[in-house]
Amino acid sequence: MQKKSILLGLFALGILLLLLINSKKEFKIEDYAYVPPEHLEEYLQLQASLPDGEFLTKFTPAYVSTDTPADENLQNVNCPIPMQDRVKNHTGSQCVWSSIEMLGRWAEEPKLTNPPLTSRGKCRTYSSPSLAARVLTELNVKFEQTYRDRAAGVAMIKKAMAQGRGCLFDVPGHAMVLIHYDEAKDVAKYIDNSDYSLRIHTTTINGFNRRWGSWILVIYADNDIIPVKLNRSLWSRKLPIFDRNNPQRRYPKDYVPIPRRPDIFNIPE
Repeated sequence: MQKKSILLGLFALGILLLLLINSKKEFKIEDYAYVPPEHLEEYLQLQASLPDGEFLTKFTPAYVSTDTPADENLQNVNCPIPMQDRVKNHTGSQCVWSSIEMLGRWAEEPKLTNPPLTSRGKCRTYSSPSLAARVLTELNVKFEQTYRDRAAGVAMIKKAMAQGRGCLFDVPGHAMVLIHYDEAKDVAKYIDNSDYSLRIHTTTINGFNRRWGSWILVIYADNDIIPVKLNRSLWSRKLPIFDRNNPQRRYPKDYVPIPRRPDIFNIPE
């Protein structure tokens, strides 16, 4: 009896040690990406339609992170996307579309938000760079992306962060939104649409590079409001507008044009 109790105690201790080890292991959502059996036929059909070497995202289960701070300080974040602009991966397989809608909300691009991109039939399932490009082209949304060229990807990341736009990035089977990238301080920040807290995750540049595949996608709204949003103290936003020739109405935030450096705020045609 005593021997049995000792064995049970050792077994419980082993389980506890395993739990402690696993609790210290870095959580990576891509480790849990898979294709549900009921989606397999659709998935294989989509995969067969892609260019050689291109892969679809997968299904990722929803979770709620417990190690991300609830009280966020967005003041020094490259792309301070507020909580109301963040979008969940509602179906588990629309991570690309959730990421693009999030960038669209931040950019205030109505082509991506009215109706919400994630509510549209073709945007509730798996995607890839070419499939995303097809939908964005059909919607006449300005964007640029790079895939399978990490040097070009890093350059696009730095440009997007300098402009405060944010960007979609991929990890195996999943896509998220990068909102901060600072090599000098060794910090990268991102929002995972499968984390239903939608809080900001922080990692090192090396930690980001280990997980990142190669895909980067950036959205540009027709009415490019982001330079104005990131300069909230601009005098041009504070000027009262009085219409002496027509009935008074409400005016957009960027009604008074502001000068912009073309090397920073250049939008692809």
